[in-house]
Amino acid sequence: MSLIAISDLHIGGPDDPLYHSLLALIRTRTSSGDTLVLAGDIFDMFLGNKKFYVQKYSELIGEIKAAGARGVEVHYIEGNHDFLLKKVFKDVPGFHHHDEKVAIEIEGKKFFVAHGDLADHKDYGYRALRLFLRSFILKFAVFVVPGKIVHLIGYHGSKYSREFAPRLPTELPIERREKLRTIYRSFAAEKLAHGYDFVVMGHCHDLDEKFFKIGSRTGQYVNVGYPRAHGSFLSWNSGDEKISREKLP
Repeated sequence: MSLIAISDLHIGGPDDPLYHSLLALIRTRTSSGDTLVLAGDIFDMFLGNKKFYVQKYSELIGEIKAAGARGVEVHYIEGNHDFLLKKVFKDVPGFHHHDEKVAIEIEGKKFFVAHGDLADHKDYGYRALRLFLRSFILKFAVFVVPGKIVHLIGYHGSKYSREFAPRLPTELPIERREKLRTIYRSFAAEKLAHGYDFVVMGHCHDLDEKFFKIGSRTGQYVNVGYPRAHGSFLSWNSGDEKISREKLP
């Protein structure tokens, strides 16, 4: 049995090379008994069960359905670019939808996987924004507004935010980069102390990992990073003592 985890692909459309990498990953690396975790921001924009998005990404939705049908357990954790997606995959066998995080146990090993956007307990501004983005008001707006308009608004909002938030932590001043890494590592250490063997997150695009000594055992934190720049995904196979990085197809 294997666990495959990936996040932060920020796929822009069916012509995006990373879209085809993800299709290949699902087809070639998952089989019956495996667990696939899509840990948020798979898409640069996918809001709600809109026909516009469902048609646009029909091939991927089909691959996820095929994976579920052959016995793969699929978990989708919503990010801050792809959310309100529960109904998109409602007919997929073995599919699990999560707003924030998921705990998975495989052969006695415990995995905590989250998108990571809530790792900073003191980022009150973002937390307020996140609540609004999942509020009844926005859900209603997404439901009634045509998909193309939803996408246009979301696309420009995403583009605007990127102008103020670098894609890679290496573009940040060293003080901010170190603070960011400390926040994520501290969050991971808390989860490992609660009994998890592995903590996986994304969101911050930091290609980071660290082993922690907790009493008589060792726990591992791994951040997916930014596949568009780093070209990798995370994998764990039955019997492995650590999560490894592998090159995307």
